[in-house]
Amino acid sequence: MKTVYLVDDDEIIRDALGALFRSRGLALQVFADGPAFLAAWGGRSLARLPACLLIDVRMPGMSGLELLAKLKEGGLAAHHVVIFLTGHGDIPMAVEALKSGAYDFLEKPFSDNKLVDRVLESLDYVDGAAAASSESRDLSTRLTPREYAIAERIVAGQTNKQIGDALFISVRTVEVHRARIFAKLEIKSAIGLAQLWVAPHH
Repeated sequence: MKTVYLVDDDEIIRDALGALFRSRGLALQVFADGPAFLAAWGGRSLARLPACLLIDVRMPGMSGLELLAKLKEGGLAAHHVVIFLTGHGDIPMAVEALKSGAYDFLEKPFSDNKLVDRVLESLDYVDGAAAASSESRDLSTRLTPREYAIAERIVAGQTNKQIGDALFISVRTVEVHRARIFAKLEIKSAIGLAQLWVAPHH
């Protein structure tokens, strides 16, 4: 049985997402903080079951990234996927989360349908159904060498001016390339680019 777990210190979020997932026919177990989840994870052997873990990045006591590190120490399995939720995301945080092994990084407020759809996709990924799409997500085949070089620097958090100075092109040229990159990849933000950038390497 596949299960969805939510770890979030915000009671309103826990209640809202519980109702949302029930309306879509999915069971959601909620936890108010990392230590409570870790106790249940080990004590009730939840780790044996395929699962999607929805984890808030910023929580008092133990952050979402610290919780993921603890889970990995205990042997997070291939049939577990982690989606981070945050109300204060930035590019470095998204990259760190994805490089830590997270499946996705979603900013609050998020679309209810997008969240549930992403969870369903992650559970399909657990079954290996998403593997076939990895080739189409290879950015090096979808961007020109120049666009790829600029995308790489965007993901690194560089400004348009820093990119222009590094590549000896004008800020306006960087802006044009950035717009083309976003259009080609059908994304709207640098965080969306970071998600695509890191995901194929998992």
